[in-house]
Amino acid sequence: MNIRKMMVLICAGCISACATVKLAEPTQIDADRGSQKFSGYSLNDLNAGKKIYEANCNKCHRYKAPESRDEAKWNDIIPRMAKKAKLSSDQQELVLKYVVTMSTAKSK
Repeated sequence: MNIRKMMVLICAGCISACATVKLAEPTQIDADRGSQKFSGYSLNDLNAGKKIYEANCNKCHRYKAPESRDEAKWNDIIPRMAKKAKLSSDQQELVLKYVVTMSTAKSK
């Protein structure tokens, strides 16, 4: 393989490895769906959870799309990751509610 082809393959691999998940912007419909599961849940809560997720959950790895896991899996993952990220219990709860709510969102 010549050097030019090798460089193209390396660049393509780096670009795909650096690609990030595009997180959907929560809507009132999402918040309403979340409030069916979490009493008193609001769009502000949903956006706060997203903001914490975006600020912390890509420091060690790429974002995971909320819909890539179900509620049971998120309930297992978030407490472990929140501890590593040194999130407060309130922050952990907001992130968990965000990913659980958005995991059931319809494709936009």
